[in-house]
Amino acid sequence: MTSPTRSLTETERAVLRAVMDRLVPPIDDLPGAGAMGLVPDVEAMTRQHASFHRALIGLLDGLAVDGFVTLPGSAQDEAIGAFEGAQPEMFNALLEVVYLAYYGDERVHRRIGWPTGALQPRGFELPPFDDAILDKTRRRQPFWRPVEG
Repeated sequence: MTSPTRSLTETERAVLRAVMDRLVPPIDDLPGAGAMGLVPDVEAMTRQHASFHRALIGLLDGLAVDGFVTLPGSAQDEAIGAFEGAQPEMFNALLEVVYLAYYGDERVHRRIGWPTGALQPRGFELPPFDDAILDKTRRRQPFWRPVEG
């Protein structure tokens, strides 16, 4: 099996970029997922998660990598559809990693009206901390032994 830290070739990156654009095509002023420059994000996630890595390598092994980017869009869709039919679990993992990269991008957040950045402190309103919730724990007898230096 291929190592999860294997780097993609430029040809493989071009195929991944084309596949990403077919999975999440451009809409209005927002480019497709591949054209957005998210290939490095997908690569990083595939290095961290074996199931994503297997799906990516499975896709690249299953497509005619050398000629894929020159195919018309309908032929690319057919090839991707054949991969989905033959390897549905791998396809779902690949789709998940592409969606994670796409919907994690601030340009997409702005386009669909999602707030960007950390949820706190700007996010959900939190009630003030109530110190009384620790009372039960404070009354509890220690269940550890003191360590003497």
